[in-house]
Amino acid sequence: MQDLWWYTDGWQWHGLRWGNGSHMLICFHGFGEDASRFQVMEQAWGRDYTIIAIDLPFHGGTRQTIVSEALPQLVDWQELMQQIMHQFHQQQCDLMGYSLGGRICLRLTQQMPQHIRSLILLAPDGLHHNFWFYFLTRTKIGKKLFRWHVDHPKLFFTITTYLEKMKLLSPSLKKFLEVQMNTREKRMLVLQSWNSLRAFVPDLAMIKKNINQYAISCYLFFGKYDRVIQSKHGKRFCSCLPKAHMLILDCGHQLLTEETAWFIKQQIDKPS
Repeated sequence: MQDLWWYTDGWQWHGLRWGNGSHMLICFHGFGEDASRFQVMEQAWGRDYTIIAIDLPFHGGTRQTIVSEALPQLVDWQELMQQIMHQFHQQQCDLMGYSLGGRICLRLTQQMPQHIRSLILLAPDGLHHNFWFYFLTRTKIGKKLFRWHVDHPKLFFTITTYLEKMKLLSPSLKKFLEVQMNTREKRMLVLQSWNSLRAFVPDLAMIKKNINQYAISCYLFFGKYDRVIQSKHGKRFCSCLPKAHMLILDCGHQLLTEETAWFIKQQIDKPS
């Protein structure tokens, strides 16, 4: 494992590298995790791929270089990707995104499809319009409410309890949300992370067009028991992608294990 560092306007980026294969796999993790989550890919993928996993904004070693109370500076993801690909002398790469990291991969497929060989999404965020993401990061009242919630979380927990009683929120999803919000540090991480991605809303129609036009291989994996990100969004996304592959695994939201790494690699290696 090798530590890597890059710098773009206003940001210091940290990443990890495994493997020495001729293809490049660039990975983006989920909320509250870091690049080390992709170490499980090394055994299955390291011979054929050079694996680069990147810490998302405010996760791991990735930080703003200028500390400010204002909204986080927007990320120039294309500049970051170009630096990485230039460093490793690559013209194309494969993208893998888990959960929140899936949103990053979708947007990059929208912005720079000519550099993407395949798109591998694991329980990805970003496949449907997220009202709360839009409301809390793009509207004036939502931004104020989001900031207020960091120091006053009682209302949030009251609402989730009510929604569970009304059977509008599953117990497993309620538990997941509360675990992500049960300390001020975690609530601040949600605030900072979401705001750093506030303009990062995938245009799904454009992404589908790019996948078809540039013949990007597309693979989607979901957990059968996942209550956080459901497979129905993947089915809708794949409806206009005749060569997309979607599989449902016998697990929940957590898809990053050594076992699933081998399974996913086997699916990728199958002849089209």
